[in-house]
Amino acid sequence: METIQRVFRYVANLEWTEKVQRTCIFCDRANFANIVYEDEDIIAIENIRLAGQSHWLILPKTHTIRDIEALNGDHLKTLQAMDRVKKHLLSQYCAGVPRSAVLSGYHRGRRPLVGTIYYPDIISIHHLHLHVIVRPKWVWRLIKYPSWLPLMWKSDARVMREVQRLGL
Repeated sequence: METIQRVFRYVANLEWTEKVQRTCIFCDRANFANIVYEDEDIIAIENIRLAGQSHWLILPKTHTIRDIEALNGDHLKTLQAMDRVKKHLLSQYCAGVPRSAVLSGYHRGRRPLVGTIYYPDIISIHHLHLHVIVRPKWVWRLIKYPSWLPLMWKSDARVMREVQRLGL
């Protein structure tokens, strides 16, 4: 019963109307309890709400991209840098874990459906961030990170291919 209530709360709190965040918690380093990687451009943190054995958020340090809906060919280098960090974290912390046990991708942002009707804004923080989840819990994989439902979630590999095409 508790799982059903959590799912209902999640769906009820999706951003069905356009919402602009005035402050970004990812832009303030004081909000990061556990930084697992950092370089000049990218930072990776342990998510405070683990959806699996490990759950990292990888994001650019600069807040220039709201979500994947705003990506274009100029953002390819940023995505490639985020992908390199993902591979580094997996090799450092989860070397023996098969790739099939890793879920990585992005929640979808607000985008038009028909006319002035929009899909809901799935992202909770309007600062581009990649989720990397090792051995995800089945309920979260099914509901919050559904690879089978592209209306809510898009794999990082698919986003990379789409942005590469835009850059051609």
